[in-house]
Amino acid sequence: MRKRTRAAALVIGAFALARARTKWFPVQVQGVSMLPTLRPGDFLAVRALRSAEPRRGQLVVVRLRGLEIVKRVIAEPGERALHADEFWVEGDNAAASTDSRASGPIPRDAIVGVVRARYKPVRSMRRF
Repeated sequence: MRKRTRAAALVIGAFALARARTKWFPVQVQGVSMLPTLRPGDFLAVRALRSAEPRRGQLVVVRLRGLEIVKRVIAEPGERALHADEFWVEGDNAAASTDSRASGPIPRDAIVGVVRARYKPVRSMRRF
């Protein structure tokens, strides 16, 4: 148990340092649209987009109608007849996800960040 506590302290410290140096922010998962990859209650470390992002396969935070939702980038501009700065995003749990299948492509400016890690619960920490 002591090793987990130290690991958690290191992750939280690293997250605080990274957030101070760049634009990082936490997001808590609510809902089941990203099962089995993410579970309700998971805490994620999210980094602001860089110029060449997002890329296919990345988990991203999308802000639509005042809500922040986590989805996976399935297609980039030029794929699936997407225009410049449009992305196709989907949840891993198709039966419980509201995503591009229902609303169409997402503009790049609606994507606020890229998920880099799950840091809580500690037993399931993971980098993305």
